[in-house]
Amino acid sequence: MGLTKSVLKRPVTVVMVILCLIVFGLQSVLGAKLELMPTMEMPVLIVYSVYPGASPEDVNDLVSTKIEKEIGSLSGVDTIQSRSMENVSLVIIQYDYGKDIDEAYDDLKKKMDALEGDLPDDCNAPVIMEMNIDEMDTVSLSVNNKAQSDLYNYVNNKIVPEFEKITTVTDVSISGGQKEYIQVQLIPEKLEQYHLNLSSVATAIGSADFTYPAGDTIVGGQKLSVSAGTQYDTEELLKSIPLNLGNGNVIYLSDVANVQMAKEDASSIARYNGEDTISIGIKKQQSASAVDVSKAVKKTIKNLTDADENLEIITVSDTSDEINSSLKSVMQTMVMAVVVSMLIIFLFFGEIKASLIVGTSIPISILAALILIQVMGFSLNVVTLSSLVLGVGMMVDNSIVVLESCFRSTKGKGIVGYREAALEGSGIVLQSIIGSTVTTCVVFLPLALLQGLTGQMFKPLGFTIIFCMVASLISAMTIVPLCYCFYRPQEKEESPVGALIRAMQNGYRSIMKVLLKKKKTVLFTSVALLVAAFWMASQLRMELMVSDDTGEISVSIETRPGLTLEEEDRIYEQVEKIVTADEDLDSYMLTSGGSGMSAMTSSGATLTAYLKDDRKRETNEVIKEWKPLLNQIAGANISMDIASSSTMTSSTSGIEYILQGTQYDELKSASDQITKELLARPEVSKVHSTLENAAPVVKLNIDAVKANAENITPLQIAGTVSSMLGGKEATTLNVDGDDVSVMVEYPEDEYDTIDKLKGIVLTGNAGGSVALADVADIVFQDSPNTITRKDKQYQVTITGDVPTDDARQIDAIENKLYNEVVSKHLTSTITRGLNSQDESMKEEFGNLGTAIITAIFLIFVVMAAQFESPKFSLMVMTTIPFSLIGSFGLLYLADCPISMVSLLGFLMLVGTVVNNGILYVDTVNQYRIEMDRDTALIEAGATRLRPILMTTLTTIVSMIPMALAYGDSGKSMQGLALVDVGGLVASTVLALLMLPIYYEVMSPKKKPEPHYD
Repeated sequence: MGLTKSVLKRPVTVVMVILCLIVFGLQSVLGAKLELMPTMEMPVLIVYSVYPGASPEDVNDLVSTKIEKEIGSLSGVDTIQSRSMENVSLVIIQYDYGKDIDEAYDDLKKKMDALEGDLPDDCNAPVIMEMNIDEMDTVSLSVNNKAQSDLYNYVNNKIVPEFEKITTVTDVSISGGQKEYIQVQLIPEKLEQYHLNLSSVATAIGSADFTYPAGDTIVGGQKLSVSAGTQYDTEELLKSIPLNLGNGNVIYLSDVANVQMAKEDASSIARYNGEDTISIGIKKQQSASAVDVSKAVKKTIKNLTDADENLEIITVSDTSDEINSSLKSVMQTMVMAVVVSMLIIFLFFGEIKASLIVGTSIPISILAALILIQVMGFSLNVVTLSSLVLGVGMMVDNSIVVLESCFRSTKGKGIVGYREAALEGSGIVLQSIIGSTVTTCVVFLPLALLQGLTGQMFKPLGFTIIFCMVASLISAMTIVPLCYCFYRPQEKEESPVGALIRAMQNGYRSIMKVLLKKKKTVLFTSVALLVAAFWMASQLRMELMVSDDTGEISVSIETRPGLTLEEEDRIYEQVEKIVTADEDLDSYMLTSGGSGMSAMTSSGATLTAYLKDDRKRETNEVIKEWKPLLNQIAGANISMDIASSSTMTSSTSGIEYILQGTQYDELKSASDQITKELLARPEVSKVHSTLENAAPVVKLNIDAVKANAENITPLQIAGTVSSMLGGKEATTLNVDGDDVSVMVEYPEDEYDTIDKLKGIVLTGNAGGSVALADVADIVFQDSPNTITRKDKQYQVTITGDVPTDDARQIDAIENKLYNEVVSKHLTSTITRGLNSQDESMKEEFGNLGTAIITAIFLIFVVMAAQFESPKFSLMVMTTIPFSLIGSFGLLYLADCPISMVSLLGFLMLVGTVVNNGILYVDTVNQYRIEMDRDTALIEAGATRLRPILMTTLTTIVSMIPMALAYGDSGKSMQGLALVDVGGLVASTVLALLMLPIYYEVMSPKKKPEPHYD
C-alpha cells in the first residue's frame, strides 16, 4: 500500500524511471551476446596421441593404458575413457563439475610431460585439448581455386592460417585433396650395389640441408651475426646431394634414387554437391559467440576472395543463421503473447483502456528483466527468450488481479474515486499476489543449486522468470494503479464475454451445490483420473533433449574394415545417389578423414544433407524414407540423425547394448557370440560390434634371443621395418614459402607380399646382415577397428537395426532380445553398461527430480507462512498432483517424450498451479467472516471465476505457439509448454470444482469464522 500511495503522489518520478528502463533495456538487448543455447562448459580434456603404423591393440597396450594409469592419480577426475584406433590414441578425461579446467590442464600437462619418455620412440608427444560441447562446426566451408595445381597445400598453408588468426576459433580442420611432397624413391638394386640403405640416405639428406650459427663478427664497426649452412630448396638441387660411400668414393642422390614431386595417397575425401573440393570446418571456443565468430569468418572470406579472383569459398553451413532464425521466431512468439493477452483482457472487460494498462506494464517488466539478465552475464538465447515468453503469461496474472480488483473497488465511487479505488483495489489483493509471486519464484531457487548440464542450461531460465515475476509484482503495484488513474477506464456493463461469464458463474453455483453433496464421487473421480494420468506417463518415451526440425540430416557411414579408400568411396557414391534423388534436398557435403579434430575418427564418412526451407516434409519424415534405402547398401553400417549443434540431443533407430569387463579376450569372445546369435534373430538386422574383427593385422613376433645373437635390438628391427614400409621423412624444405616434406621411400611394390616382407635385410650393430624371417615370425592376427575402455574396463557396443521407428516397439524388441540372448552371456566379470546419453539422462533427471521435490517443500513452507496454517497450505497443494492429469494427458496426445525440458515444465508447474488455489482459499477465508462455509465456498468460486479464467487463459494462450512447436526452435521447448498448458487446464478445473470439496473435508466447521483485527 505504501509503495502504491507513493507512486500515485509522484507520477513524474515514475515516468522518469520508466524512461530509464527503456533506455537501459534497449542497451542490454543491443549489447547482449546471441547464442542458440546458454553457454555450457564441460570440464573435459582430451589427450590425443599419434603412433604411426601401430595396430589398435598396440596403441591400446603401449599408449592408451599407460596414459590412463598416469591420469588415475589426478584429483577431481570423474571418468576416464579411451579409444584406441589404428595409429591414434584418444583419452577423454571428464572432471567433476566445478573443477578449475585451467588447473586441471596444468596438472595433466605435467603428467604427460613425465610420461613422454615411457611411450614408444615413434609415438608423437601427446597433445592436450579442451573438449568443445558444440560438436558441429560453427562454420563449414567449401574451397576451390582453379589456378592452383596443388590445392591442398594452398589451402593448408594460405587459407587455414587466416582463419586460425581469429582469436575465438579453437580448431580449423580440412578434408579432401592430396598433399604434395618431394619423393625420393629409392632404386633397390642401386642401393645394394653401393651398400647403402634407406636410413643412411635419409640421414645424408637431413645433414645436407642445414643452418648453423657460427658466432659474431665486427665489420666496419658493426656487430654482425654469422650463419653457416647449405640449402637445397629445389628438386634439382636435392639430386646433387653427395653420398659418401666410406671408401673415399662419392656418388650423388640421383645415382640411387628418383627425385620428383608427388602426391600422397588420398587419405580423405570431400565433395560438395558431387564436386571434389577442400572442406574447411571451423569450431569456436566454448565461451565464444557463434554469431561473432561467423562475422569474423565472413570478413576473412571477403579479404581472401578480394585478394584472389580465382578463389571460390562457399559457406556450406553457418550456425549463426540457425541462431538468428530461432531467436527471431521466439521474439515473434513473445510479441504474439503480449498482443493476445491484451485481446483477452479486452474481451473480459470490454474496455480498450484496460488492455492498454496491461499492455503498458508488460513491456516495462520485460525491459527490467532484460537489464537484470545482462547484469547476471546471461546471453540472449532460445532458453532465456523462451522464459520471457513464459513470463509474459505469468506477468499478466498480477496485473489482471490488481486491475480486476480496482474495477470492483470503483463501483459506487464514481469517476472522482479512481485514486481511492486504485489504492483500495491493490491493497485488497496485495497479500494474494505477493503469495502467488513468491510461490512461483521459490520453485526456481533449487535450479541455482543444480550442478551438471542441467544447472548450466536452465539456471538462466530460472533467474529470468524470477526477474520477470519480481518486475511484474512491482509493476502491478505501481504501473497498473498509476495507469488506472491516468486512463480512467470504465468497465462496460456488457463486455464481449460478459454474458458468458455470468452464465458460467450461475452454472458454477448450480454445479457446486450438487458436488458438495457428492464428495465421495468427486474424490473417487479425481483419483481415477490421476491413475489414468500415471498410466499415460508410463507409455511415454524418455529422451535427454528433443531435437529441433533443423532441416539438416547427418548421415554417418561406417564402412567394413579393411577396405581401401577407393572401395569406401564407391559406397559413399551409392549413398550420394540415394540422397540426391530426394526432391527436398537443397545441398550436401560429404567428408571422410581429414586433419585436426576430423582425424580423430575411425574409418567411414559423414554426409550432411541440407533440406530446402520450403520442403514438403519434416526432417524426421525424410529420415524414415531414406532409412530402408540406405540399409540396402552392402558393406556399410549407416545411421542417421537430425543434425544439431547440441550434444544433448540424440535419437536412435535401433537396438544397442553396452557390455564391459576387465578381460579383453573374454569380453571379445562374448560380444562375438552375442553378435552371431542376434544375426540369427528375425527381429533385428545389420548387427555390428565395436570389437568385431577388422582387416587382419600382420604381426611381427620378434625373437629377442635371436635378435641379440645378430647384435640387433627388437626396437631397431621394428624401426627398420616401419621405415621400409612407410618411408621416412628426411627433412622439410621451404619451397616458394611453403613447407614441403622430403620423404625417402621404396617403390610401392617392393614389399607387397609376405615373402618379400620376410626377405627384408636388417643390418646389425656390428655390420652384419640378417633376413627378417630369421629373427621374427610373421603371422596374421585379427584386430578390431577400435578398442574402447572406460574407467579401466574394456567396453563393447553391439548395435542392430529393427524394422520400426516407433520408440516403444524398439524398446520392447531391445528388452526381449536382452532377456533371451544377451543376459545369458553376462558373468561376474562381464556386466551391462550405460552409454553416455543414458548416463547423462540418469544424472540430469535425478537432479531435476530433486529440484522438483525441493520446490514442493518450499511452496508448502511459503503458503503455510502466508495462511499461518499448514492445513490450508496442504489444501492448496492438492492442485499439484492432480495437475498431472492434464500434463501427462497432453504429452501423451502429442506423442512428446519426457525430457529435461518437460521435467523443467513440471518444476514450473509446481509454482504456477497453486496460484489459483491461493486466490480461491484466500477469498473463502475472507468470505467466511460473514458467511457460512458452504455459501463462502460457492461464492468465492463464482467471484474468482473471472480473474482465474483471465489469468489462466493469458498464461495458456501465451504458451500455445510453443506448445505447437512454432518456429525453428519450437521442438526443443515444446515439452515444457505442453506440461504447463495441460497442467494449468487441469488445475483450473480442480481449483474451481474439486478444491471446495477438499476444503470442506479438511475444514468441517460450517459456521462463519471469527475475525480478529
